[in-house]
Amino acid sequence: MTAHTTGETGSKSLQRAWILQLYKEHERISWQYGVSLSVPIIEISNSSSNWGSWHPAGKTIKISARLIELHAWDVVINILKHEMAHQAVSELFRNHDSHGSLFDQACDLLGVPQEFRGASGDLPRIILDAEERATSSPHRNLLMKIEKLLALAESCNEHEALLAMEKANYLIAKYNIRRIEQSQEARYECLILNHKTKRIENYQRKICSILCNHFFVKIILSDLFDAEQCCTHKTIEILGTSENVLIANYVYSFLLAQMHSLWQQFQRTNHTTGRQKRSYCLGVLDGFARKLADQKQQDFPGKNHASGALMTLSVQVCSYDLGLNRFIQERHPRLSQKKFSSARVYLKEYEAGCSDGSNLTLNKGITSSDGYQGRMLPHGR
Repeated sequence: MTAHTTGETGSKSLQRAWILQLYKEHERISWQYGVSLSVPIIEISNSSSNWGSWHPAGKTIKISARLIELHAWDVVINILKHEMAHQAVSELFRNHDSHGSLFDQACDLLGVPQEFRGASGDLPRIILDAEERATSSPHRNLLMKIEKLLALAESCNEHEALLAMEKANYLIAKYNIRRIEQSQEARYECLILNHKTKRIENYQRKICSILCNHFFVKIILSDLFDAEQCCTHKTIEILGTSENVLIANYVYSFLLAQMHSLWQQFQRTNHTTGRQKRSYCLGVLDGFARKLADQKQQDFPGKNHASGALMTLSVQVCSYDLGLNRFIQERHPRLSQKKFSSARVYLKEYEAGCSDGSNLTLNKGITSSDGYQGRMLPHGR
């Protein structure tokens, strides 16, 4: 067997795996949105001009191999939804409307995002990352102010650094309170964090909890197919306004890097084994979360309680944000809640982590050697 033949066999095997997954996605989407569509023939095409197409005569959906190779699977799912909307127009509305009002109705039924409702050839031009979208945000000046404050929070003067972090958090909270009270329009998005792993660690869940409780976003733990490895990975979805998602993503990366950095310092100083790492890291995150809670209580003393029960300002704002809740409902119409048991910890290391976490100051001082560039907005823009 030649190398060329082996390559062809591997490519066909890969495409078979993609097709099987697309059938699963078609079934899942139909169930999620309660739309009864027939099972179509799904093919992988070699088209470089059409990312997807629906052929009513043969009841066939074609998805471009190039699309799968160039874009994340979440993009592939939205292209599939687009073609399923065409299928719905054919099967449910008995029409061949291309991109008119009936197609829009079908898109509503299947939760197709607005940016994926145009002609499929135009889609790649508007698939931007969070940083690129931030450059066009009407609140870009606010984001720049916050980034400058985070830079000041690198100060060696502990008092000055703390004041800078407090001011940054105050601006974030003030923006969100005003946005809800004045019913300002907002652009919502979902950012998917994919560490290419089969599980979400306890410390990741703790960071997600901090984001929900203090940074005005909602978090959904999900899974996503990896077209290159042909397996499914656990993912973290950050949902909120473009500005809040950008900030939350920054905070997530900051805490992840700082947590590991502090652990390495603690381990060197105390000659601790890796077995205690989880306890220490959870302590760091709990200590930092308590620091944020105390600060919010001082800045907004009348806004941290609702209906007699303790509820953070962030949770309150998100619960009142009808646009965000509608956005989440469109993306995940059948959400379920799951409780996770508390992790057992080593008390000494946990308390040491709490102490270090309470001294942690949110700033932009993370170097590229930590795996993060320490910038919230794109460089030089």
